[in-house]
Amino acid sequence: MIARRLLTLLGAGLLAAPLLAPAAQAAWPERPVTVVVPYPPGGNNDILARLLAPIVERQIGQSLVIDNRGGGGGTVGAGVASRAAADGYTVLFADIGILAIAPHLFARLPFDPDGFAPILRLTEVSLLVGVPRESPHQTLASLLDAARARPNALTFATPGNGTAGHLATQMLMSLANVQMTHVPYRGSAPAQTDLTAGHVNLLIDGTLLPAVTQGQLRALAVTGPSRSPFTPDLPTVAEAGVANYNFLSWHGVVAPRGTPAEAIRRLNAAYNAAVADPGVQARARQLGLPLKGGTSEEFAAFIAAERAKMGPLVRDSGARVE
Repeated sequence: MIARRLLTLLGAGLLAAPLLAPAAQAAWPERPVTVVVPYPPGGNNDILARLLAPIVERQIGQSLVIDNRGGGGGTVGAGVASRAAADGYTVLFADIGILAIAPHLFARLPFDPDGFAPILRLTEVSLLVGVPRESPHQTLASLLDAARARPNALTFATPGNGTAGHLATQMLMSLANVQMTHVPYRGSAPAQTDLTAGHVNLLIDGTLLPAVTQGQLRALAVTGPSRSPFTPDLPTVAEAGVANYNFLSWHGVVAPRGTPAEAIRRLNAAYNAAVADPGVQARARQLGLPLKGGTSEEFAAFIAAERAKMGPLVRDSGARVE
């Protein structure tokens, strides 16, 4: 009798067990994805995030929430993203400044440089050397001659300490043997505003093409190893007289380390689809942003190579942020 009752109870327990088992995990994504842009609105990271968002939203079936977190040359926003849950619902629009330059430039960082999972590279950008429209300097050689004649009298703006524009200008000063005074801003947009107003003498940045095209600013050169297809009449910095100068910026999407592989895979596919969209390509050409795309593995290898390359450049420039 007792044995029969035990068998009955055990049977009931076995039948009930599946009812007590946890529900199967729902497929990603169940809710909107936050896109941390570590700069104020108006810079290339912000422009790219908003340009690509509609297509990515269609691809993953959820909305993207753009969260601008400027400050510290992008390091503040990177810190915010690095501390987010690694669940696929937070991504960071990172760049060369955050992933390759900052680890060598900053004495302390609010994030682990290796604490991100690469998703894909978005761009490879030759920056523009820009001056105010009313600047007396029609050529880069003229500006550098003025800087040599009056050390630290000319000012150069950057989107912040540790950004690509900061290091690109430090490299220019080092190779040209000139000294100018650094004026850091909280992003490209406010830096460009003050350049347009003539409050600073120089800005090297990747967002200047529309203002140059509209006649609001004057571009003197491009920073890459060859002339840009967007500005074929502009010389490279090396062609303008600064031998061995070559600097390219880039942008990409990463997530907190530990983000599920399926979320990384789907985000990679969604952003690649956005990068390949004809409308996005056309707008990117207007902005001077050559788009890339690719696999997460390719981006991981690229980040490692760029970080190794930037170390000596930062040391040689003498730049350091305590």
